[in-house]
Amino acid sequence: MRSRLFLGPTLRLLLLVSLFATGCASPYRSDQGALLGGLGGAGVGAIVGNAVGNTGAGAAIGAGVGALSGAAVGGSLDEIEARNRAEIEARLGRPAPPGAVTINDVIAMSQAGVPQEVITTHIQTHGVATPLQAGDLILLQQQGVSPRVVQAMQAPPAAGPAAYGAPPGVVVEPVPYVAPVPVYYAPPPYFYRPCRRRGVSWGVAVGG
Repeated sequence: MRSRLFLGPTLRLLLLVSLFATGCASPYRSDQGALLGGLGGAGVGAIVGNAVGNTGAGAAIGAGVGALSGAAVGGSLDEIEARNRAEIEARLGRPAPPGAVTINDVIAMSQAGVPQEVITTHIQTHGVATPLQAGDLILLQQQGVSPRVVQAMQAPPAAGPAAYGAPPGVVVEPVPYVAPVPVYYAPPPYFYRPCRRRGVSWGVAVGG
């Protein structure tokens, strides 16, 4: 009976750890959404489960529901990204550039006829390689890039799923040893009593 009680939390812990590692390593938003949803659902489920007297079951149920909902939301974002990438590749006639978007990428997509909504979403998803300077703004305007796309390049990228790494190491510093301060106590008071010597008397006896 004791082994079963120990096995349940252990399996739940291993499940959360494996989900955490999979979500961190995967580039897909469905996996990352499942990670965030699972962690958030586990926390909410633990609170609800604690209220009804079963924290472990509440955390497990919350983690499952949160992972499913997070994966669904992340999967829809992956579908949007896939459609945008297919649109860009069809217009450019070559694979879409990976990573952060450069000024040349934006000019190429604009001149290839990629819709500005697709370019804007692509920029918001992947970010900009370098911040725009005054000369870059003039160049983009001369190359016919729409003001909306330029504004998207100047805005900060949308916050995506947080990337969870290894927790920071904890540095435990040893407590410095402080030697105890010696305490000296005064000796007890000593009262001096003078010693009286017994006197010696001499007598003379005269016999008759």
